[in-house]
Amino acid sequence: MVNLADLHASEGEDPTTLAEQATSLVDNGRWTLCNDGKGLERGFRFKTFKAAWDFMNTVAAECKKQKHHPEWTNVYNKTHIRWTTHNPLGLSSKDTAMARFCDDAGEQGGEVVVEGKGDWESGVETGRLEAGDCCSGGGNKGV
Repeated sequence: MVNLADLHASEGEDPTTLAEQATSLVDNGRWTLCNDGKGLERGFRFKTFKAAWDFMNTVAAECKKQKHHPEWTNVYNKTHIRWTTHNPLGLSSKDTAMARFCDDAGEQGGEVVVEGKGDWESGVETGRLEAGDCCSGGGNKGV
């Protein structure tokens, strides 16, 4: 559950409604409220780099429609997304709507759900290992 005291709502947003929206994402998924209360974040894992990239393209197309963009990173088959509003600063209903969109896009794009693997930092390490020769300097010497 997201407490109002932990939430930094963007100016013009109803904090109670926003807390309810954020709670549905945090309690029913793998989203977490950022430490400063100004955003939501989570990691997504896919079978391949291409699947992760396709997911990012799907999200990017919706971002263009909604005129709202995430802070995100990609390492091989993993994507980390943080939704926050920069102006006015804080969490907004645009962020919660896009987080829900990402959940749907991830499911449709073949997201791999790994129990106990929601931590992005461990995901980066795992991504390095799973990337195999492309990141280790071994193999593909003729490429």
